[in-house]
Amino acid sequence: MNKARWARVLIVEDSPTAGRVLSEGISSDSRLAVAGVATTAKDAMAMATLLKPDVMTLDLMLPDQNGLGVIRNITQRANLPIIVVTSLPAEGADSLPFQALEAGATDVVAKPNGDAASLRRFFDDLNERLVSIAVTRSVPTHAPIALARAIPMVPEAHLDCVVVGASTGGPPAIVEFLRGLGESFPAPVVIVQHIAAPFVDGLVRWLDKETPMWISLAEDGVRPQPHHAYLAPAGCDVTFAPSGRLIVKKASNDRKGIAPSADALFESAAETYRSRCAGVLLTGMGRDGAVGLLKMRSRRAHTFAQDERSCVVFGMPAAAGRLGAVEMFAEPKVIASRLRRLVAKSERMA
Repeated sequence: MNKARWARVLIVEDSPTAGRVLSEGISSDSRLAVAGVATTAKDAMAMATLLKPDVMTLDLMLPDQNGLGVIRNITQRANLPIIVVTSLPAEGADSLPFQALEAGATDVVAKPNGDAASLRRFFDDLNERLVSIAVTRSVPTHAPIALARAIPMVPEAHLDCVVVGASTGGPPAIVEFLRGLGESFPAPVVIVQHIAAPFVDGLVRWLDKETPMWISLAEDGVRPQPHHAYLAPAGCDVTFAPSGRLIVKKASNDRKGIAPSADALFESAAETYRSRCAGVLLTGMGRDGAVGLLKMRSRRAHTFAQDERSCVVFGMPAAAGRLGAVEMFAEPKVIASRLRRLVAKSERMA
């Protein structure tokens, strides 16, 4: 094996044609090597034990069983991240792709159609996810991040809104965070989650089923309500008008192809709410949200990021940490607990 190919991928795909396409696309990245290709659930579990890959891609429809059994079996006995690659619809909360996340899958991506441009975009995205996850699994991804000089906070300020950004590994982290806030949390939550367009509506339904808050897709002109969370639509940025109503519009081209943008949401929250909001950056690759979180912190908003130990990929939180944008690193449920205490303190002082 080429020594540069340090991340090994096990492909689980029952279609020989699709398996070959995946193998060729993944192998085209000099950082990745295909450890093997399994066509059944039985072979997948055996090869995972024998080959010890860094990460697995998994089709949910296999000839001997669906992929949920593979996910549950492997996550119970090994620390092997699994990216589901599927063409199955994800419109309902009980659809297989979201059952896969519940079972322990790390991420879900949609299979591309057959044209060359779609394949190129698909493998650009998939390979970055594979590399980022493999790095996080094998070695600490970053040197310890020292928190920057403290910026005076305003702990007694009323919390008008919480904004959240997440990418790879984000859906389970969002569930943990919203469960931690609870159904009586008095501020609305607005969320940017990087996920393929076919999964957005299903994600809304899944979050609504799995968490105590009311979850809906963000709509232009809506005033966010307490006890509710709003998810950014695919390909659209969500920002705040001065009145606090949501502005939902097609993403601009100046965000390097990231849509929806956590930076756009966070920067808008900083301008509209200043110290009366909180920003939360969860697991994900890249650096979306880091600059926006720094702007929030400069306005004395409370800023949090998921810690490296609990992240699937520490990229986005780490980028924010290096800028000095993070007030506290913690697990999603701990961040939620901290926000509940801030709200309770504010209400006692009112």
